[in-house]
Amino acid sequence: MTEKEWISYLKKYLLENSLVIKSKNEDCAVIKLNKNKYLLFTTDALIEEIHFRLSYTSFFDLGVKLAVSNLSDIAAMGGEPKWALLTLGSPHSIESSWIEPFMEGLTITLKKFGAFLVGGDTVKSPSFFINLALIGETKNPILRKGAKSGEFIFVSKPLGESSAFLRFIKKINSKDIPESVKLAHLRPEPEIILGKELAKQKLATSMIDISDGLLLDLWRICEESEVGAEIWEERIPVGKFAILEDALSGGEDYALLFTVKEENLKKVEKLSKKLNRSLFKIGKIIEEKKLYLIKDSKKLEIQSRGFNHFAKN
Repeated sequence: MTEKEWISYLKKYLLENSLVIKSKNEDCAVIKLNKNKYLLFTTDALIEEIHFRLSYTSFFDLGVKLAVSNLSDIAAMGGEPKWALLTLGSPHSIESSWIEPFMEGLTITLKKFGAFLVGGDTVKSPSFFINLALIGETKNPILRKGAKSGEFIFVSKPLGESSAFLRFIKKINSKDIPESVKLAHLRPEPEIILGKELAKQKLATSMIDISDGLLLDLWRICEESEVGAEIWEERIPVGKFAILEDALSGGEDYALLFTVKEENLKKVEKLSKKLNRSLFKIGKIIEEKKLYLIKDSKKLEIQSRGFNHFAKN
């Protein structure tokens, strides 16, 4: 099974409940507590040699990255992170030399965005892995399925430098990699503040975080919303040290990808000024259920591509 096929298979075992907000795939499970509050549940795992290598990742950075991968899911729903549970598996004994910097990176990052570690579990494992479960809250969850034809597509920051890091590390010493590239991969920033503002002002009709690549995550919005999209190559914000392919399919950017009605474009511009940051309009939602790249006035059909844990070779 591919990752997509596995998720589809899993759905038949999920609880049917009137309090669960139903959508095929979301960054978080959404539970309605009352008319003014929704709980957001997410979980994410990092496995050695799949998501990270200790040869170039410090334990502090590993803690940061685990926190961010979960915080970004909460951000994608317009939520505020609250409480976390940690599971850690290791083939070796737990030593203060590595557990202390790891826990510092994790808890400092959670606390920075208003979340706290409240418990967890440890096990002996054949390989090193870490998993975080995070609960958040929101008054207005933003789902993937709200995009409509004619709406505009935005991303929240330049893309591709996290992927560029993986290209660079194969060729040069990590000390020689540009600082912005190292930070993009090892210490990314979740878009909690922006996500909450988009939810509060009800500006985003759909939203997802870019963890598996722009094309793949945009297609997830399209599938949920039963629409297609065109993106404009010259408008895609490619990171300074990245190439276009990094931005399109590299993943782990943890940017927000969202859609906006034309009538709300000026409000998005005001929000950009309020937060003193750029927001990038990169394309438009269309009725035809396909992805197109507009390059030099030419319309090229493209396939969604990005990271897939269970991709068939």
